[in-house]
Amino acid sequence: MAFERTRQLLNTIAQLDETKIINAILNDKDFQAFIIRLNTKGEPTSQLFEEGIDSLSISLGNYAATTIEGTSSFEGKKDKGQRFDHITLEDTGEFYKSFKIEVSNGGFKMTANPVKDNSNLFDDFGEEIVGLTKENLQIVIDAIREKIIFSIREQIKMVA
Repeated sequence: MAFERTRQLLNTIAQLDETKIINAILNDKDFQAFIIRLNTKGEPTSQLFEEGIDSLSISLGNYAATTIEGTSSFEGKKDKGQRFDHITLEDTGEFYKSFKIEVSNGGFKMTANPVKDNSNLFDDFGEEIVGLTKENLQIVIDAIREKIIFSIREQIKMVA
């Protein structure tokens, strides 16, 4: 009798499933949106919009002068009020909106639709435009670690 609480606590700890905990974290829509913003736009270290880099930290380059200023047949980045100091891949926003997180076995894969008008962004800039830099991946790992610790503490607290 004296050790019943301890036995329950140990059983709870023994039954913890790290894959289940990680999958629950990664399936959270807000957490998925956070990961996607690290790649696209919205976080201080967003790769495409803020830094103009791919997942290998390679610059996507700069816009041509005609893209920035426009021509008689199309509006330029300046006229649209868009960022033009480096390539962002955000012209209409459709590419950013296509980003998805696929969760499986305690991990995730980021996907996006690269087809734009008559071109494919993967052909133009490489498949590495979808995915996180080492720095942003570490941000995700740290955030997951914090959420795992919180989840375990909550499960243990229910028994203790």
